[in-house]
Amino acid sequence: MQTIKSNQDCSVTDDWSLKGMKVVYLENAFLRIGILADRGSDIFEFKYKPLDLDFLLRLDKGIQNPAQVFTQMRDTHNQSEDYYYGGWQEILPNSPSFNYRGASLGLHGEVSLIPWKYAIVKNTAEEVAVKFWTRPLRMPLLIEKTLSLEKNSAQLKITEQLTNESGTQLDIMWGHHIAFGLPFLNEGASIDTNAKTMEVHDDIVAPRRYKAGQTYNWPQAEDPTGKAFDASVIPDSSAPAYRDLSFLSNFDSATNKAHYTITNAQQKVGFKVNWDANLFKCLWLWQERNASQDFPWWGKCYTVALEPWTSKYTNEPDKAIQNGEWLSIKAGEVISTSLSAEAFQTK
Repeated sequence: MQTIKSNQDCSVTDDWSLKGMKVVYLENAFLRIGILADRGSDIFEFKYKPLDLDFLLRLDKGIQNPAQVFTQMRDTHNQSEDYYYGGWQEILPNSPSFNYRGASLGLHGEVSLIPWKYAIVKNTAEEVAVKFWTRPLRMPLLIEKTLSLEKNSAQLKITEQLTNESGTQLDIMWGHHIAFGLPFLNEGASIDTNAKTMEVHDDIVAPRRYKAGQTYNWPQAEDPTGKAFDASVIPDSSAPAYRDLSFLSNFDSATNKAHYTITNAQQKVGFKVNWDANLFKCLWLWQERNASQDFPWWGKCYTVALEPWTSKYTNEPDKAIQNGEWLSIKAGEVISTSLSAEAFQTK
């Protein structure tokens, strides 16, 4: 990695809105971070200013306000896909759509589509920080997080706290849905992580990249015909269309620290994420490269997403809960964690 220094001060502003939704910007010499306070506290922009590069996916349909734009059928379980545009979502309290103890939960839970409250908690030349918090409607949880930037740093820091405000134990999934897109992925990319294992999801329709239902020592993998290849190498945008989902795990057990980098060698730029592997035990690797011709992507979604989650996706959530795969949080329990995301240039 290459270190660059600048004397530009930090700044934070909440003077902006997008389609009626409050936007907060954190900024320094290296990064411009755009956060949709009124919609999930999404990070919709993660721009590396020296190269004027936004790493994150942005679909052609753009960002919509769920309070203003909606279909005639609002009781569907896939509203997250209706409104998905890319970016970085906080997902809670579930991923698969199902009925949990009487609560009907849609795909990817509630918190990414509802407003969050916020407060600017630090605003100096050396550092800026904003706290966000919300409660989903259907489960008694309080999620709080603080995003901060420091001068002379290309790293966004996030500290989080999740509280079970109920009088009973709850089973949840919690994840960070970070999706990368063009032009960052145009020439392909390489993934480096301290995960040791990759498990391939078995329920993905062809064309896909991996042999279904297999488990490999990362980065080894096989294509659907059984031919071996290096899964850490992402082909460029001219490669044939495919889609796939896999789960990376078994991070450093001594430190419980997990990380990944995704780097475009030709553009000489990359993105690094660090997190607590004791909590977010699974890194989802979702790839959709214009292969899905029907809803929800209609042949126009090109992304590689690397997403820290508390557990892997499942089509059988009740069984996963019974097997102890989901995060169990006791009545009144508080879980605290931190993660960071950093842009860097290579030589």
